[in-house]
Amino acid sequence: MVRLYLNEKREIKLGWKMTRKKVVYVCENCGYESPRWFGKCPACNEWDSAKEISVETKEKLNVKKPSFFLLEEASKIKNVERLSTNYEELDTLLGGGIVSGQVILLGGEPGVGKSTLALQLSDRLSSYGDILYISGEESIAQIGLRSKRLNISSRNIYVTSDNEVETLISTIRKQNPIFIVFDSIQTIYSNSVEGVPGGVLQVRTVVEKIRKFAKESGIPALLIAHVNKEGNIAGPKLVEHIVDTVVYFEGEKTTDLRILRVMKNRFGPSGEIAVFQMLSTGLKELKEMIFVEESNMPGNVIASLFEGTKPILVQVQSLVSRDKIATARRISHGIDVRKVIILAAVISKHLNLPIDLHDIYVNVSGGLKITDPACDLAIASSILSSLFNRYLGKTVLIGEVGLDGSIRKVQNLKKRIENAKKAGYKRIIIPYDKVSGDGIIKIKTLKELYRFVIEDE
Repeated sequence: MVRLYLNEKREIKLGWKMTRKKVVYVCENCGYESPRWFGKCPACNEWDSAKEISVETKEKLNVKKPSFFLLEEASKIKNVERLSTNYEELDTLLGGGIVSGQVILLGGEPGVGKSTLALQLSDRLSSYGDILYISGEESIAQIGLRSKRLNISSRNIYVTSDNEVETLISTIRKQNPIFIVFDSIQTIYSNSVEGVPGGVLQVRTVVEKIRKFAKESGIPALLIAHVNKEGNIAGPKLVEHIVDTVVYFEGEKTTDLRILRVMKNRFGPSGEIAVFQMLSTGLKELKEMIFVEESNMPGNVIASLFEGTKPILVQVQSLVSRDKIATARRISHGIDVRKVIILAAVISKHLNLPIDLHDIYVNVSGGLKITDPACDLAIASSILSSLFNRYLGKTVLIGEVGLDGSIRKVQNLKKRIENAKKAGYKRIIIPYDKVSGDGIIKIKTLKELYRFVIEDE
């Protein structure tokens, strides 16, 4: 359709060319687009994931010219003011607070506490101004029941169950809140594209419209998203590239500990974590992140892992038992089982121990997942402690184990040692380094660790 309009000089101008429809095929798993149908997605290798979608395209004649600025001038801009969440740990997680126009994507498994965190965060931010909470999953009455359970009674929080993004953005412009929550992004839809809410094209379009509005208005937004069976945020991977910050909410349903982990942050460091405790009245932040329960049983050792810029003490537990079947089992929780297999092989090779004839079970208390190589020494000592039935006492072990049986240096060793001493641990085993002090024991190889386990009383 051709649209004509008059400018200030009463001249007829042509605004848009005739709209055209084109057909594209989108992978429902990763969002890959192709003008032709495909049986196997070339991006994610998923079969039968191509979905046909009709897209309207418009060609604008009076194209707006882009504006460019000198990088030197942009670098002179003063530090952007941040909005404090009134959660000390959450502010640290985000790099100091929420930036104007920031779009945050919060993902997590069902029941982990995403909506609870969003409502509590809205309550904390309501002291600065109006908050708009958009819920496509719950009715107004259900949100009211949850707010009553969480003892939230702020008069600055407005809730709605509408889920059309164009209508919502129009309403937000009039309301002018200081913060917006979309719970969840898979329930919001756009009338400009085809497909059901939660579809690949719908999710991508909705997120792009919200991002554009947030940048223009300066209003930060929190987008809650579901995760798929692989633990990734449901929808196209492109969504994570569009937003400014990606945060995962993790936690075992059998424990009350919840962990917020930053995977991407344009306004601060990534890899930071914040720990919360789920109570009947909501989430409570934990400032002392020590995942240790004292035990004097063999197989229990203390490791120091680094998450972001913080050292954390965790308890590693191992159980080594004689195998009654032909193939020994290696089962782990919180640690990649391949790491356990490698460490068991290194112990068997360099210490000449019959570890291949034993089942090995390894667990990390608190529901944490360990990827830091500095925890290798603690895992190996935990296995040896259980194998020889020897308790190592209040000892923290820090170091990476090489395939040659050597104990290698790790990063941020001083901070790890300071954190362990602050928690009351006086004996710390580390690789050979320039660091020295009372209670510090340095070892070079697994054989020295073996002698320590055998001779320790």
